[in-house]
Amino acid sequence: MLRLRMCAFARRVKCWSTMTVAATGLATTAVHADYSFDSSFLEIGGGNASSEVAEQVKAMSQGQLPGIYRVDLSVDERLVEQRDLHFVRETASQISTPNGLFPCFSLQALMDLGIDPTRLKNADISADNCVYFNRDLTGVTYDYDFNKQHLSLQVPQAYIGSVPFETRRKTWSDGEQVAFANYSFSGSDYENQFGSRQSQFGSVHSGFNSGAWRFRNFSTWQKGTNVDGSWKSVDTYVQRDLGNLMAIATVGESATDSDLFDTISYRGVGIASDLDMLPDDARNFAPVVRGVANGRSLVTLRQRGYVISEQWVPSGPFALKNLYSTAGNGDIEVTIEGPNGERQVYIQSFASVPYMLREGQQSYAVTAGQYRPAEGAQNSPKPSFVQGTYRRGLTEGTTLFGGSIVSEQYKSALFGFAHDFAGFGAISLDVTHAISEDMGADAKTLSGQSYRFRYSKSIDLTDTSFSLIGYRYSTSGYYSFNEAINARSNNSLEPYVDETLNNSAAFSPYLTGHMKSSFTANVSQQFGTWGGMYANLTKTDYWNRAKSNTSIQLGYSFSVASASYNLGLSQNSGMGDDIRSVSLSVSLPLGSPGSSSRIGLSTNQDSAGNASRNATFSGSQLQDDALSYNLGINQQISDDDRVLGGSVAARYNAANAIWHGSYNKDQNTRQMDYGVEGGVVAIRNTVMFTQPLGETNIIVATPGAADVGVLTKSGIKTNGSGYTIIPSAQPYRKNKVSLNTDSLSDNTDIANLVQEVTPNRGAFVLANFETHNGRRLLVSVSSSTGKPAPFAAEAQLYDPKGTLLSSAMVADKGRVFMTGVPDKARLLINVNGQPWCAKDLDLNTYNLSETGIGQLTIRCDAKSPDTQGTPDA
Repeated sequence: MLRLRMCAFARRVKCWSTMTVAATGLATTAVHADYSFDSSFLEIGGGNASSEVAEQVKAMSQGQLPGIYRVDLSVDERLVEQRDLHFVRETASQISTPNGLFPCFSLQALMDLGIDPTRLKNADISADNCVYFNRDLTGVTYDYDFNKQHLSLQVPQAYIGSVPFETRRKTWSDGEQVAFANYSFSGSDYENQFGSRQSQFGSVHSGFNSGAWRFRNFSTWQKGTNVDGSWKSVDTYVQRDLGNLMAIATVGESATDSDLFDTISYRGVGIASDLDMLPDDARNFAPVVRGVANGRSLVTLRQRGYVISEQWVPSGPFALKNLYSTAGNGDIEVTIEGPNGERQVYIQSFASVPYMLREGQQSYAVTAGQYRPAEGAQNSPKPSFVQGTYRRGLTEGTTLFGGSIVSEQYKSALFGFAHDFAGFGAISLDVTHAISEDMGADAKTLSGQSYRFRYSKSIDLTDTSFSLIGYRYSTSGYYSFNEAINARSNNSLEPYVDETLNNSAAFSPYLTGHMKSSFTANVSQQFGTWGGMYANLTKTDYWNRAKSNTSIQLGYSFSVASASYNLGLSQNSGMGDDIRSVSLSVSLPLGSPGSSSRIGLSTNQDSAGNASRNATFSGSQLQDDALSYNLGINQQISDDDRVLGGSVAARYNAANAIWHGSYNKDQNTRQMDYGVEGGVVAIRNTVMFTQPLGETNIIVATPGAADVGVLTKSGIKTNGSGYTIIPSAQPYRKNKVSLNTDSLSDNTDIANLVQEVTPNRGAFVLANFETHNGRRLLVSVSSSTGKPAPFAAEAQLYDPKGTLLSSAMVADKGRVFMTGVPDKARLLINVNGQPWCAKDLDLNTYNLSETGIGQLTIRCDAKSPDTQGTPDA
């Protein structure tokens, strides 16, 4: 049996024609040859091939040769992965295809794709045997495009279940052992008629990965005109995932999430569910679609006009649970098509709020540690506490949730539920009861309740979305954990006043007042081609403060051709004077279609008599639009002055950092801003300077090939050692890495330009591309008498140290195509395992072009391997 891999050379070379035997469909590659064949396949003296090989050759005339091929696999039009797959000769029990090959999937392989094994007709199939679709899995069809090496499976939706957790977990990667630092630095120089000031700020997220362990620190640095620079550590912790518990464990200085309670900074230990570990069809809330089928029926679900699911169901009641969550709200159109073509169509509405989980799913978090006060509150108490939260998805679109905080002088308990009321929307209600001790100068014990309501709804008919409307009311005796600690640190129940602000009722950002109620609403309305509008409202009242904090934002935007228009209204009150403002902006394209150049015009007017007028010219240059720029003229208008100024700004996405700067000047002031952000990664024997890193990252390796671009992000290229970083990968999901073929040099070939990796959270996972650096040659090999090398003989390429670089089969007329050929190499031709020709090559002695594919004619003799070759003119 031949073991073959289809080649996929970089650039336009898919498989060199001389390496393809058109008559038989045999294809191979100089780089990827990984095969074995009967030693009697060829005889130098013209002997006959063995009967086994003869049968194979006969079979090849009826289609492609069986073996192992690397294919792109898709299921129901969704690309799943690239894998080496065994193909066998089709039989009468299988589906007939032009190439005559049938993909051999084991039972375990089908289960790994999420296909329900209970659908098999033959229950006795062993885990390693081929599953034949027509015989064992009726309804599954496939299409194998041999030339593109793409295999497409069409699987009835009823056969699809969730991929087993252990199967998905096996694909997760802890990544490489690395040390890294993600940095950001910015500065500003400001000057006016009264003086000047300078300020700089920097932050560093640094860490070290070893296996599944993540060591992290976040620190900041700040310097002002009269303030010396100083470093402050914000968080330091160790973290790792607990796959069996589908959770993340954290030890050190960190903060709780704000899921049910307010965020609390702590020094201790925490364990919290990571819902990203769930598959897409179970991660976010989606309704259970129920109905009744009159006979075996096809159920089609549409949302916003798009088909989101098709499933075959048996006769009788059905419940579809494995839906992908496409939007938090909206109507689902359900169509049931029966066996005789009759149709039932109805609408099932659904909505969700942030707390909701799918039926059967759960989420939990437990934290134990010591409270960490914020900067500026060093005298604050530091009590120990334990916090726990839990959510559970029940039937009929209901989620129950609860939690508790227990500390030395504080205790609270929360309970609530969320429910999808279908056409009415989704609602959540919860109540928290809290007891706070040692409050105020007379050390009172206070207790109270806080009631919270949230609502979410989309109306497809009018394209209206109430994305989140929330209201919270707290009694005067209720204090959150942070509020209680702040009150005790002040030894007063009165508001903390920041005397540096003009408004005596203004609160410090960290020592806030005692909240009474808050209301939030986010509404959007789309008008089709006429654009859309939004309205955002936030209002907060306090028990110990007379004035409310209120923010209202209204906006309308629309586009005509490539021009866009925006109108905005806003009002802010509570911190100083009430300010109302209106703004209008227009953005117009400049130049040919597809050009990035634009002209912008904007104006703004507020109730205090201040106004601004701006005109800008913006665009981008260089490959991947790496350099963006903005030139502007502006006018500031007040009751007693008009000031004209100009500005220039630029941003450059380099491979090793992002640089940005701006300069603004008018009649009264001058300001210059500058900054840089990026990352440093040390892996193995390489140090990389990269664009800013994300939480989870991909290391791209093209050994020996520099300046290879990546399609996923602007400006990213491999360094001199062949390494680069793709930041912000999705954890626990397949991430596709695609190289830019236009960035490859003529003497670089990469066998597979696309890879998929699945990192754990916080991992630096490696996508290592098999890279061949050297010349591409088409070599014609013949004996000293001019006899071409035998067809299908084995050609092997060695470096001067005797290391095998690549191998291939000789095509017709003794020609062989090889890539990655170094300047000095040895070419060996074998027939029946015996040397037929050996030739030492020194490419510097040949008149070869530095680019493209070189051609050589080599004449040698088995008895005289060092016979001189003859360059091909």
